[in-house]
Amino acid sequence: MHTIEPPPDNFRLLIRHASALCVLVHSLYIALFAWASVDALAALNLLSVATHALAFWLARPEGHLRSATLLLIGEITVHAVAATVFVGWGSGFHYLMLPVIPVAILSSSDHKTLKYTIAVCLSFIYLGLDGWSSQNEPIHALGNTLESLLRYQNIVTLLLAFIILSRGYYNVVTQAQAVLTRQASTDPLTGAINRRRLMEIGRAELARQPRQAQTIALLLCDIDHFKRINDTLGHKAGDQVLQDFYRRALGVTRASDSICRWGGEEFLILLPDTDAPGADHLAERLRQAISADLFKPGHTQPLQVTVTIGVATVQAYEGLLDAVHRADEALYRGKQQGRNQVVSSLPPAARPAAAEPPLRWQK
Repeated sequence: MHTIEPPPDNFRLLIRHASALCVLVHSLYIALFAWASVDALAALNLLSVATHALAFWLARPEGHLRSATLLLIGEITVHAVAATVFVGWGSGFHYLMLPVIPVAILSSSDHKTLKYTIAVCLSFIYLGLDGWSSQNEPIHALGNTLESLLRYQNIVTLLLAFIILSRGYYNVVTQAQAVLTRQASTDPLTGAINRRRLMEIGRAELARQPRQAQTIALLLCDIDHFKRINDTLGHKAGDQVLQDFYRRALGVTRASDSICRWGGEEFLILLPDTDAPGADHLAERLRQAISADLFKPGHTQPLQVTVTIGVATVQAYEGLLDAVHRADEALYRGKQQGRNQVVSSLPPAARPAAAEPPLRWQK
């Protein structure tokens, strides 16, 4: 709940898988052409193995992915053209060019023009190779058996390549969905979840509460004198205080708790399976964690920051926002009483009948 791990570099993984497949396939070609006494193609495939091994090495996490991608695309294209010209269209080496086109489009390069240019050029090369093969005989004629063996091997290679591509495409799509989901549910400044996501989690917790008779507590936290921090030190320092507050809150709360930036300098923490004494105890720990050490926003002087916290437990007969409202009232009382304290809300039955919540204007 607290952190969202960054997704892996799926395109880098795709290039490494494709390079490993090419090393295996070209190793088989070396044996096949050596057995058929086609020494030129055996030598070409030996060079291909070395090239793809280099691409695999370049695609490592600390390597040069763009160089690995261009090397992979270039080798497959040159190899497909040379082999088709040498032993003919019927050998099926032209199949190897087909999966290269989506690889170029899927590449992680930011230069869209370059990606589409490579894809268009590969398409023209494929069509040109088809036209050339229909008008010219291969340099080296293979027997029917060897030609059929090569064609079926290339078809199998093509299918394996598309399986790898399909998996890579799936990973890219799911990665993009995860990023969009994270952006839609988190506060971009602090990394805390946003109000919409907190309400979704809260509704889910309330839905299971009647069945399991569990309690849910809320901590509404407001950084004291935050406007003064912005006015005297600048908004950049204020942003860093918010980020540091969230980090310290992470260190106090549990993985099952949800920390939401409720708005401005307010954070709402949802505590599932927590009763009133447990919520008060955690709130006090958080208050001490904020005030114990000075904040150091940027190049400014170390800053003493405190927080006032309103605590409420969700009653079985009220909604989540009702409990938030009671926590807000407790927070306001804490502000009136001098700030830097934890105040528990009154349960609904104990509230004064005609009491109206005061307007909150002073932080």
